[in-house]
Formats: sequence, structure tokens, C-alpha cells
Amino acid sequence: MKTETRLLRAEPANDKGFSSLAVPVTRASTIVFPTCDAFERRYEQFYDGYTYGLYGTPTSRTLEARISELYAAEYCLCLPSGQSATALALSALLKAGDRVLVPTSAYGSTRTFCTEVLASFGVEVALYDPTIASGIGALIDDRTRVVVVESPGSNTMEIQDIPAIVQAAHASGGRVLADNTWASALHCNPLDLGADIVMEALSKHAGGHADVLIGALVTRDEVLFRRLKDVSRLMGLGVSADDASLVLRGLQTMPLRLEREGTSALTLAHWLAARPEVARVLHPALPGDPGHILWQRDFQGASGLFSVELAPQYQDCTSVFVDALRVFRIGASWGSTHSIVTPQSAFRLTAAPGSTPGKFIRFSIGLEPVEDLQADIEAALMSLSAGTVPGAQERVVHQRELQKEE
Repeated sequence: MKTETRLLRAEPANDKGFSSLAVPVTRASTIVFPTCDAFERRYEQFYDGYTYGLYGTPTSRTLEARISELYAAEYCLCLPSGQSATALALSALLKAGDRVLVPTSAYGSTRTFCTEVLASFGVEVALYDPTIASGIGALIDDRTRVVVVESPGSNTMEIQDIPAIVQAAHASGGRVLADNTWASALHCNPLDLGADIVMEALSKHAGGHADVLIGALVTRDEVLFRRLKDVSRLMGLGVSADDASLVLRGLQTMPLRLEREGTSALTLAHWLAARPEVARVLHPALPGDPGHILWQRDFQGASGLFSVELAPQYQDCTSVFVDALRVFRIGASWGSTHSIVTPQSAFRLTAAPGSTPGKFIRFSIGLEPVEDLQADIEAALMSLSAGTVPGAQERVVHQRELQKEE
């Protein structure tokens, strides 16, 4: 056997006696089999074994097992992102002629996927008020196959009555898909509330460091899981071992990060609610929030994401306020160690009737000391009210001109 062949066929070092706290990163595309018969029968182990790197490696399967455990579920499927997970679930459960209900407060890409992609394939899409609760029964007919819930809405923070919606959906044979990214399994388990499938964007709290994209679908129904797995194979959806490893590492500190972020966010929310520059704070853990009673019933804690609406006299200065912040970074997404601010102009949303803020700002609280974050917000509010932000007047005039053009 020549040197080149020996190098290609070299076996890994014996790992006897080696034990690490870290989960090994097992990369693979091709998976080899000992015999022709084993290869021909490889799909017999498609759902719980290994057939091809795209469909699972020991690293990604370890992550799926951890997420399943968090949700007290039997089945989990990891996908390249939260959005791909949602799109897969809806694609697997819907066909032409079916109907899907989506809350108006849902993640924008979820709504757009339904109204533009699914609708083009003959699926009827109906948007509903997220606060409708049991009233959703009036919207469900015998063609309604899926009801999407997202509680709270990741922008306008409405809490949904998931048990009431589940009861109405199941009474007509429909399924409920719950986006649980805001709370994660640590603060809420929609499966315990009756949902059939939970989607969580692990890019957020689980990953926790703004450096990975992964989503997960979790269910207790084996038939549903097999359907999701089958469609994911046909769509070519899988996750890399490296990305799965990053999330596995993030899970170890997620409880600590969530506790710190949630406490800091609630401190800031209470403080902002008393500021004259702020008209409203949208945070379900605040006693005065419209969804607070449901939040107390269904949630065990709050994450670091909430929104604020500026007072009417500052509505034209939203971007001025955001630009004045120095500790917060401007960007999308949330749930990382860094505090992020997202201006309302980044969202093209329609929330529940009568509940839509004029213009608002979303904060994702990270691990910085809350004193630094409060000082940063206070300085931006003070300069806003004093009119001392450089370029403020010019920006307001520009915004008003844009509004006229629209």
C-alpha cells in the first residue's frame, strides 16, 4: 500500500482513557458503511441513526437531545435558522387548498412567507388579532390545518392565550405551531400548553453570542416528527457540527444569561415607564401590561427583549434617539451578550387593532451592567428633550419629507 493510500485510510487515534467535558465536533458529509447490505438498508436508521452528514451527526444529534430534554419532548429537529424551521414546518403541514392562521404580531418573515410563498402555492392565509383568544374559533373552518402563535410577539409583545387557541384549533382537527423564541424552554413550554410543534430560534438565547444561526422544531408526536424529517431531507436542510457545537456551549450558560438579561430588562422597563419622554413600555412582565395576567399564568420568567413607544412630541425623533445611544449597538436579532437596539422603521408590521404603537424602539438587553445601560438611555432621552442631538432638526425635517412621499 503506497504512502498516499495509507494517509487517506489512517484511523483516528485510540480514544480509550480520554474523557472531555466538551461534546466532540464530528464533521461529516459522507458516512461510510461496512457492507453493501448495510449501505442499501441505510434509510432504515434515517430517523434515529446516521445515513449522511446532512441528516445528522453525533454533534447535531446531541444538540437535538438537549433541546428535547429542555422541552420534555421526545423529538427535535435542528435546521439552519429559526426562519427555515418555521418555513419547513408550514411547508410540511400545508398543501394547496388548506388554510393557515397567522397572528398579525408574528415575526415579519413568518407572515411574509405565508402571504407571499404559501399563498402562491394555493394556501389561504388569514391574519388574526393575537389577543383574540377563544374567539379564534370563529375563524377556523374545516380547511384550517395550522394556527401559528407567537407569544409574546417579538416586536409588539402581545401575549396570546395559547390554551384557548389550541382548544379551538384541535376541535377542528388543526395543528398549532408555536414560536417560543422570546421565552425559550426555560421560561415557557408551549407543548405543556397544548401546542403540537414548538419552534425556537436557537440563534438567540441558546447560542447567546450573535455568532451562529440555528433553529429547532420540537414535538412529542412521532408521526409529526417523521413528516418534518422527511421534508427536511427533500429540502436539503441540515446543520453543521460546528454550529451545533456553538449552541451546545451556549446552553451551558443560558440560564445565567437569561436571568441577568431578564432582571436588567425589567429594571429598565420600570424606569422607562416613569419617564416623561416615553408614552408606553411594551413588556408583558409589567403589571400594567395588557397581557400580564396571561404572562403570569403561562411563563416562569421574562427575557431581555421589550419595546418602548416615545411620547407624541418625540415621535418624529425616533431615529435621533437611537443614533444618540452609545452603549447599545444598532442591529436586528437579539438574545446575545451585547445590548442591541432596533428602531421601528426596521419593522413593517401590523399588530392587533388599536394596539399598534405609532413609532417605537425595541431593546434587547445584554450582559452590560444595568447602570451603564440606564445612563446611556437617559443621556439619549435628555439630549432628545433638550434638542441638543447633533443633526436632530435636519433629521426630523428629512423624516417628514419621506412621510409626505409615502
